Amino acid sequence: MTATSRKMTACVFIAIVLGLGALSLRSFGDYGAQEGLDPVTGELARDVESHYDDGFPVRDLGTNLWAAINYTLFKEGRPGVTVGEQGWLFTDEEMFPGAESSAVVETNLDRVVAVADYLRAEGVPVAVLVVPAKARVYAGQLGDQEPAPLMESLYGRFLDRMSSEQILAPDLMPDLAEARDQGNQVFLRTDTHWSPEGAEVFARNAAGEIKASFDGQSWGDTRFVTALGETRTHEGDLLTYLPLEPLFPSLGPEPDRLTERSTAVEGAGDTSAQSLFAETSADIVLVGTSYSANPLWDFPGALKRHLGRDLINVSDEGQGPFQPMTDYLKSDEFRDNPPELVVWEFPERYLAQPVKSKDTLAWFDRRENLLAQANEQGHQTIH
Repeated sequence: MTATSRKMTACVFIAIVLGLGALSLRSFGDYGAQEGLDPVTGELARDVESHYDDGFPVRDLGTNLWAAINYTLFKEGRPGVTVGEQGWLFTDEEMFPGAESSAVVETNLDRVVAVADYLRAEGVPVAVLVVPAKARVYAGQLGDQEPAPLMESLYGRFLDRMSSEQILAPDLMPDLAEARDQGNQVFLRTDTHWSPEGAEVFARNAAGEIKASFDGQSWGDTRFVTALGETRTHEGDLLTYLPLEPLFPSLGPEPDRLTERSTAVEGAGDTSAQSLFAETSADIVLVGTSYSANPLWDFPGALKRHLGRDLINVSDEGQGPFQPMTDYLKSDEFRDNPPELVVWEFPERYLAQPVKSKDTLAWFDRRENLLAQANEQGHQTIH
């Protein structure tokens, strides 16, 4: 449907609304109140409201209709989504910073360094995999919209700080851009997240950087294979900000399609540990967000295949990158079975978001206090 036809359709909807509204008012012509309804207690008002609802069909159209008008006429959705070109949607979290975000960014960078320092003090190296924002990778689909300058600066600031602290954080943006330019869709149009193809590109190049940086470890000892499953429609998480269902879905972006993937040890079922408290263990732990936790993208599987090593995935959805990490560092699993390597998947946009979890904040406060005490006593390691 062209932009002109969308606008014409929206105008027709407006006319329908006005017409149905007029018809609903006519319903009061034959309204007769039941005897004995008390206007003081609200009985009469409730009866009128019930009659009006029954005679006013537009009421049930309201949410869908206004969403259709905003999207087709103004290219807008509900707060939380930025509408781009050709059906591309972007989360506002990649576009607009919150209050005091500059200070939040610096605080969060300090927290990333604090985690890395803690792990290194415990003899555990860490690789931070910074996931570029979808709005960065597909900036060409934003039209005349641009992320705020602070958001534009996040990726470079992140990598620069990690480099200055000698923390492995490879720049994987060029690899995603190259795959994009070759015609691969590395992020989903209607979802915040990458596509399975994007996760594959990211994992392949991240694994190459990890193996080159930690060449003292054995890589490639285990062979994994990825099986392709059903290709199906995927309604992205950003479509919730365009409430066009169930009446006007054809006015919105076409749903994405993705092919499910699953990865297992060659010649066997997938026996890798998937839980923090799994009975078996691996020497590499992946900590991250829904980019790693959601099985639709199969990022852990792709990373295992390219590393040639099993791993434990303790990522979590809807918690951001800090809470899964601090939960893991506080766990018996980490204390009793420290890994050879921690891989931390971290979407860049979370640098500009304040940490709200009290448990997570308490962990960082405790580390800062212990660090101060250790410095006063001349200790080099915090346990």
